[in-house]
Amino acid sequence: MAGIPLILVVGGDTLTQRVCSELSSTVGHEVRVLWPLSAEADDELLAAGVTRAVSILTLSGDDALNLAIALRARMLNPEIRVVLRQFNPWFGEKIERNLANCTALSPAAHSAATYAGAALDPTCFFGLRFPSEDGPLLGFTLVEATDVGIAGVTVREAEDQLRVRILALGTRLDPPSGASINADDHVVTFGPIHERKPAHGRSAAAPAKTTKSPRRRLSLKGIVASWNRLNPVLRLFVVCATLFFSLSLSFFHFILQKSWIAAGFYVAETMTNVGFGDTNVITRGALITGGAIVAMLGGIVFTSIFIGYVSSAMTRAQWISMQGLRRVRARAHVVICGGGKIGTAVMNLLTAAGKRVIVIEPNPDANLVRRARERDVDLLTGDANRDNALDLCEIEHATAVLALTDNDAVNLEIALGARARSAEVPIIVRVENDAFAQATTAIFKIVTFSPAALTAPALAGLSRFPGTRGRVRYAGDDHTIGQRRQNIVPQRPPADVCTPLCVWRDRELVMIRDFNEMKGYDELLFIVPLGQFRRPSSTGET
Repeated sequence: MAGIPLILVVGGDTLTQRVCSELSSTVGHEVRVLWPLSAEADDELLAAGVTRAVSILTLSGDDALNLAIALRARMLNPEIRVVLRQFNPWFGEKIERNLANCTALSPAAHSAATYAGAALDPTCFFGLRFPSEDGPLLGFTLVEATDVGIAGVTVREAEDQLRVRILALGTRLDPPSGASINADDHVVTFGPIHERKPAHGRSAAAPAKTTKSPRRRLSLKGIVASWNRLNPVLRLFVVCATLFFSLSLSFFHFILQKSWIAAGFYVAETMTNVGFGDTNVITRGALITGGAIVAMLGGIVFTSIFIGYVSSAMTRAQWISMQGLRRVRARAHVVICGGGKIGTAVMNLLTAAGKRVIVIEPNPDANLVRRARERDVDLLTGDANRDNALDLCEIEHATAVLALTDNDAVNLEIALGARARSAEVPIIVRVENDAFAQATTAIFKIVTFSPAALTAPALAGLSRFPGTRGRVRYAGDDHTIGQRRQNIVPQRPPADVCTPLCVWRDRELVMIRDFNEMKGYDELLFIVPLGQFRRPSSTGET
């Protein structure tokens, strides 16, 4: 098909399938998938038409392979646009700076903004950072007019009150500033994400009253139970030390004719090697002297064992205080289950927003352990679906719980465990499988997001338009989010229908309603309805 732009896609996983589906749903280009492919696959690239392709997307799960194939494609076609999937966002940023016409995207970093946005504001359905990955957290939200107190006012008044951009009232897209907001309107807004207080009767800072547990009384049964819970080695040590002390006490009492108190003093004096200059033992015969020697040697043994055990216990206590399983007393906090790439990225966003974060991860990496040591986060080293870890996190006082492991079933198990502990706390779950996500949302009423579903539209758009930031769906249509830096003379985006959102100007975020409000060198963020580009047979659903 001569004359039609060609897009090459390298990869074979779920993300690749989603990207191809996105590309195939719009007109104006041809898509070819190459997989499997090695780093030296020049012949395959040439056969696929790399010399005339407008872009190549390398989306495998191997960062090094993605970069290698992209560089080979650039050597064969110096004009080709490169889009890389890179798990390491810092490495991706360095690639972008050194390779022209290239964009590197980390699915973890890209999707983390949505998870963090939903944790702060449960009405958020898509989040991003603007103008760059160190910019403020912005998001799209869907709210009821009565819930945010804007029923009966105009769009302009509501925007000034909430400091957001109102994008839709029900099915009415981009309503005029003078339009009135009805009480039953579903309002789509865009703006900075701020923490939204819980909708239920109590606030996060004022926990619900709980019944105090009765004070435990000392009883023989309780003592026996506590004894049985001790470490077997510690129990053996206590028994042997007690027996040795008793025998030594009897020796000093009966053989040396000392009182029980004096005998106890002599035993302690001997076992601790204090001495006080007493030499009368050696004048009482070999038997008594030998008994004293045994007491001294036994004292050294048991004292060494005791000191070693105490040192070990203190070391373990220090480790537990930083990252082990222990109860964390917290209020208005967020619990993250899963400290992988996405969990860590979400943690960074939430701590930057001033939230206290508790992370549950069975195998924390060095960075997470360091953050725990610095008291930046609370780390529990355990499985969120086992070890009763959720019971140690004050779930009933949390503002959100996020299940972000890489296993859909485990995430659902964690979510249901959190729901059983508190029916009011918002729960956000990572789910990759579409059918599983739909069932989870429909049956359990749990919010789910898929990193692949959040990232695929951005990757697809980046193949043709470098400023693509993602896609959102509201008011019955999909909308692509675009970013564009203005020259000295501002120009609106080339799409026939598009809506401005905000600009970054002089290190400040400014919400705008009209493209005429732009100024030179503004960084613009806008949205474009995709209906004008869809294939006639497409339903617009993905």
